[in-house]
Amino acid sequence: MILGLSVDENFVYASVQGDNKVMSFPFAIGRNLTSNTWFIGDEARSEDIDNVDIVIDKLFYIMSNDGSAKIGETPYDAKELTRIFFSNLIAKFTDIEYVTVVIRQSSIKYLEKIKQAMMSLFKDESKFKVTTYSEAFVSYLKSKDPSFYSNLVSLFDFTEKALTYYELVRYVDDSGLEYWKVNTEEHLALPLDLLSGDAGKKVCDKILYDFAKRCIKEETYNHIILSGLGFEDSSYYREFMTYICSIANVETDVHFFAKSAALLSNDIVTNNFDKNVLLITDARTTASIKFIATVNQVNTKIELIKPGEEWFNLKDNYFDVIVEDERVIKLEIIKVIERVLKEVSIAIPENVELRKDKTNLFELGFNFSEQNLVYVSLSDKGFGEFYESSKGTTTKRVDI
Repeated sequence: MILGLSVDENFVYASVQGDNKVMSFPFAIGRNLTSNTWFIGDEARSEDIDNVDIVIDKLFYIMSNDGSAKIGETPYDAKELTRIFFSNLIAKFTDIEYVTVVIRQSSIKYLEKIKQAMMSLFKDESKFKVTTYSEAFVSYLKSKDPSFYSNLVSLFDFTEKALTYYELVRYVDDSGLEYWKVNTEEHLALPLDLLSGDAGKKVCDKILYDFAKRCIKEETYNHIILSGLGFEDSSYYREFMTYICSIANVETDVHFFAKSAALLSNDIVTNNFDKNVLLITDARTTASIKFIATVNQVNTKIELIKPGEEWFNLKDNYFDVIVEDERVIKLEIIKVIERVLKEVSIAIPENVELRKDKTNLFELGFNFSEQNLVYVSLSDKGFGEFYESSKGTTTKRVDI
């Protein structure tokens, strides 16, 4: 079984590759204090279960705040609650060959907790992937004929809490390498409660229309995709639908990301990736980071981090570098698609004494907290038994 899971603030959706049916599970967890049995989804929401303390619709927010909840007399932190939820969810499926979990927020807080939960279940990272929605968007496009994405393809995703706009940007460089970049262009906080009455529906239609006008550029679009529960009945959005249907072909699939996550799982299992395409999404860094070394008085650039690498898997990423007499280490950062270049200097701590005409060994560490935000650390390593480390360390925030 090849499985895709989509996680948002209130639900986890599950899709099996090749099956159009999508199962939904409220992101809620509960425990029967008598039998010590855990419940998730609708079972946890049921109010007629005896002796159950329930965390209802709060697990996502507990994750985001590194919080905890007391169930009975026992406190559970966000990491453990997430593990228990996904353990119960995965147990509902058998013979899983591969599972991909996609999540809306490109935040390391969510990604790490879900990844840790999946690791505790599978023990083997070759059996699962945790990533962001934009990765699944690309696998959906790859499943189509190239004419589908020969021009711009965009996506409106309308959940219970917000409307988000994505778009795919593609271009080919002089070497023939094709770049696919998925942008999360706009985000609008718009609760579905607004649809509770006729007046609210009219207001919502106007807001959606204005939002679409802001997002849609004067370019040629092939397709516009509508995803999320907010589009279950698009008859509410006459003005919005009239506008976007005048621009491109429009298709609606409220469970788009769960199905696309299953497609991504299938792509991974079959190794269905084009080696001539560099993929950059909100799960992957947009930049090349190079260390500028001076060797025999000649500048040499050594690439440490490549564009397209998954930034949240680059935590605790360390490199040994050798410097000569300068008191700074220089980095070159290139945003490959925007073709923006900048140099960053990391000062060597004052308490580190450089040995003139000798080897000075340092450790560069890169820790991403967001796609375009990395903390660069610099530590003196000494030189084995010949030269003790001063223990000097400095850290610099670098906005890419």
